[in-house]
Amino acid sequence: MRIDLQGVSKRFGGFTALEDVTLEVAEGSLTALLGPSGSGKSTLLRIIAGLEAPDAGAVLIDGVEVTAARPQDRGIGFVFQHYAAFTHMSVRENVAFGLRIRKRPREEVKERVDELLIAYVAMDEAIARLSLELREVREISRVGELVEHGDLDLGSRAT
Repeated sequence: MRIDLQGVSKRFGGFTALEDVTLEVAEGSLTALLGPSGSGKSTLLRIIAGLEAPDAGAVLIDGVEVTAARPQDRGIGFVFQHYAAFTHMSVRENVAFGLRIRKRPREEVKERVDELLIAYVAMDEAIARLSLELREVREISRVGELVEHGDLDLGSRAT
């Protein structure tokens, strides 16, 4: 999947998060955005995923302009910096969430969740008792199910 940003800008009130950003990400590449806190990295990822609209500029995926496209129509998953776990659910239930909202057959949900989490004994543990590393695994697994084998996953994480 190729991503092109053309002159993307975003302001939040009087704060300019992004100004005239142009970026080309070649298909199959691994790209990292580096910069200090508040430099616009997460905002840029949110714009690519369609979770935030730019004030100016265009987002193209594989040469198709998707600036106004809904997030679910872009084939992009997003792992948030601050995990949005459903704390009333187990890890297994959190990972299964994306399949269940798509009304996938019960056996398919079980098989897919087991496949994603087979190496982790904590599948049925409460989210609050998981280590940060296992929370990340759970979040990455869940985003994989939300896009159901999408073409691109974006991640935002404090360093």
